Amino acid sequence: TDFSLVLSLGATKDMGKMLGGDEEKDPDAAKKEEERQEALRQQEEERKAKYAKMEAEREVMRQGIRDKVGIR
Repeated sequence: TDFSLVLSLGATKDMGKMLGGDEEKDPDAAKKEEERQEALRQQEEERKAKYAKMEAEREVMRQGIRDKVGIR
């Protein structure tokens, strides 16, 4: 197998992890994931605010047209 080839080349114990062995958990992984999720939430809120503002501007334009044409 590839693993025995790596061992014969004098690999370190970390090489097994690179080949898909047991991985140690990154102690900061939970914190990083939380920060990533928060960034995604913030981006989503900014996106929603942007589109709400655009829709409000469109509605003002629509109302101006309605007033001009006489539609209620």
